This record gives sequence, structure tokens and C-alpha cells, in this order.
Amino acid sequence: MKTVMKEYDVNVEKPSLLGMISAPILQFERMKEKAPIALPLIIILLLTGLSGAIVSYVGLNNPIIKDLPTPIEIPTSFTVGMGIVGALFGGVARLFIVAAFYKLCMVFMGNDAPYMKLFAVVLYSSLIMSVGVLINGLISLSVGGYEVYYTSIAPLMGDNQMLKLIASNFDIFHIWYYVVLGIGLKVVIGLSKNKVFTLVIIVFLLGVAFSSLGGLVPTPGM
Repeated sequence: MKTVMKEYDVNVEKPSLLGMISAPILQFERMKEKAPIALPLIIILLLTGLSGAIVSYVGLNNPIIKDLPTPIEIPTSFTVGMGIVGALFGGVARLFIVAAFYKLCMVFMGNDAPYMKLFAVVLYSSLIMSVGVLINGLISLSVGGYEVYYTSIAPLMGDNQMLKLIASNFDIFHIWYYVVLGIGLKVVIGLSKNKVFTLVIIVFLLGVAFSSLGGLVPTPGM
């Protein structure tokens, strides 16, 4: 019996992080048995650090910075370095906080899903968001822009900062991320379709609300 169980453990395929793009359901099915964390987390952090470097670099083209009465001379290397550090710390914190939030939601829903299972679902799903930020950063870099909203409807909002921040949530990769996350919550955690739909919509609307609050912060020169 022990031999059979050992052979079963060896033959169970591990979920593939990159497979989340082409076959997320298959990866989540595999995640029911095994959900490796270490390597996927390293890959996500590498993507996050790279995206942070690019986003901070293109941010130097922001007209608000260039139009300051007294220009601030900040070394590019320092800006990029801080962008990487901020992205890494922020990225790690976000993963753990988001997983904790869903754990709290599971408690209210009467679901006893382990925290690490939820963390795995959030971690693997976040690949979509990480790729989206990287692609938008590369687009901004190639066109000499300073924003990273190109795959959303934000560019259609003109100069209204609040509308742009709200519209940035209506992004191809954001929506894709929530769809994949919802699939993970259903397949791995066992939530019903109705509960998944309700939870994902609430979280999405909360994101839109927080974005609108960010638009209330006064910006110099505007």
C-alpha cells in the first residue's frame, strides 16, 4: 500500500506557472494535489522587479516632474533602484495580504480552505497581472510615454486623472486575472459559481473605489 502511495505521489504532475496562460484549469486541477510555492514566487518576484525598474524609468518622462518650477535632479540609477525595491516589497506584501483577505472571506462563507492553498491560487493567478504590467511598461518604453495604461481604456479618458485611474481597472490583463482567479477559487477551493462571481465582482468594485480615491489626491500643476 505504501509503495502504491509513493508511486502515486511521484506521478502527480506539478502545476506549471507558465501554464496559467494557456491552460489555467489544468494547472488548478493539479494544484489540488501539489502546489509548489518557492519557484513560482521567485519567478513572480523577478517579473515584478523588472516591471518596477521599467515603470520607474518611464515615469521620469512624466510632464509633471519636468514642469516643476525647480527641477529635481534625481539620478536615474537611484530612481530605477527604488522602483525595483518598492515593487519587490510591495509585490510580496500584496500577495500575502490578498491571500489573507480571501481567507477572511472564506471564514464568512463557511469554507475552511487552508491559507496556503489560497496563497497558491493568488500567486499563480498573479502571473497574468505581472505579465500585463511588464507589457504595458515595454509599450510605454517603446513609445516614449510615462504611463502604463495602454491595454486599458484609460488612454480614452483625456487628462482627467480620476477617470484615468478608474478606467485603468478596465484592462485586458486585470479582467483576465480576475477570470483566472475565479477559476482557481472554484476548482481548488471548491466555491460555487455564484459565490465566485459575487466575490470577484465585489473585489473588482473595491479596486475601482480605491482607484477613485487615488484620483482625489491633488497633483502639482493640475
